[in-house]
Amino acid sequence: MNTSKAHVPGAHRGNGSQRHSLARFATENAVRRQRRVWSGRVASWDQHGSAGLAKVSAAVLAAAGLSSEATGSLVVDLGCGTGQLSLPLARLGAQVLAVDVSAAMVQRLRSEARRLGVTQVEGLAMPIEKLALPPESVDLIVSSYALHHLRDADKARLVASAFGWLRPGGRIVIADMMFGRGGSSRDRAIIKSKVASLARKGPAGWWRIAKNAARYLLRVQERPVSMNAWTAMLERSGFAGVTATAIVSEAGLIVGYRPEHQVGA
Repeated sequence: MNTSKAHVPGAHRGNGSQRHSLARFATENAVRRQRRVWSGRVASWDQHGSAGLAKVSAAVLAAAGLSSEATGSLVVDLGCGTGQLSLPLARLGAQVLAVDVSAAMVQRLRSEARRLGVTQVEGLAMPIEKLALPPESVDLIVSSYALHHLRDADKARLVASAFGWLRPGGRIVIADMMFGRGGSSRDRAIIKSKVASLARKGPAGWWRIAKNAARYLLRVQERPVSMNAWTAMLERSGFAGVTATAIVSEAGLIVGYRPEHQVGA
């Protein structure tokens, strides 16, 4: 990308165009940053937060509802990382499209799939918010700890797109960092717990409190929203039977279904 032309693209146009251009520029910068961050973590990601991550992955896999009879099911894993969801789903017989912004993460997933003899995974390195799929082509969409990096508008667009990609009766399962701005008792308990945990680490923890507080207030890098916000987002997009449950710490699980076509509709 030629950054010399990207500093304020479209600035000569009206205010609306300028705002859209600036938002696009900010999003592209965020994508580049996330690609650097996750590519740098690829070697250690499988061990990162191992106990909590294992619980989150187990919750998603249980909610996905696939069994050994899942042969031929088409699954999309948004923000696949090194395959904590993609590989188990593929080993059940599903055909999995694993998407991640980091090419290094996708390469690690491919290597692990080869090691395990899993052939039903296709890795795709691209920003998940730019993914486009044919209508009604997918049976299941899963995501674990990826979508909180997206801007809220991109979250909403992705959820709406996911509804269109799913076949009638298909489901979406999202596990993520789910808490808001302190508006609920759960929000406040999560924030209090995180601050207390970091404070016990001394000066290094105090620095992280300050850094994370700035990120939280300015909504950069991490942009979590509450389970209620996720529920509303899915319902607005047309999902039915939406459920929201806590997993561990700040992790929440949202599940929704695309309704079956009504007879005579």
